[in-house]
Amino acid sequence: MGRTLPTIVQALRAEEEGWKHFRRALRAEDQEAFDALWRFARRHAAPASMASRPMPFEAAFMGMLVGLQRQVLDVERRILALEQARRGDGNGKA
Repeated sequence: MGRTLPTIVQALRAEEEGWKHFRRALRAEDQEAFDALWRFARRHAAPASMASRPMPFEAAFMGMLVGLQRQVLDVERRILALEQARRGDGNGKA
């Protein structure tokens, strides 16, 4: 018996393909950001598959948000570490 629904990877590819005209209209630097968002979505394909959302873009969007939030948290940690190092306070307290 065949599949009745596409895999999440196939659905993500189709969804991304549907945005190609939008991408093409973006400036080069914005295309780079757009591509990064889709990398986040693809990176989170396994959790998206487990979510079993009826609309694949919902899962893609959540993967994008998780990727962006992770970047924000990483930058915040780096800033905190730099601030602590500048103060000579390497014990982890703010």
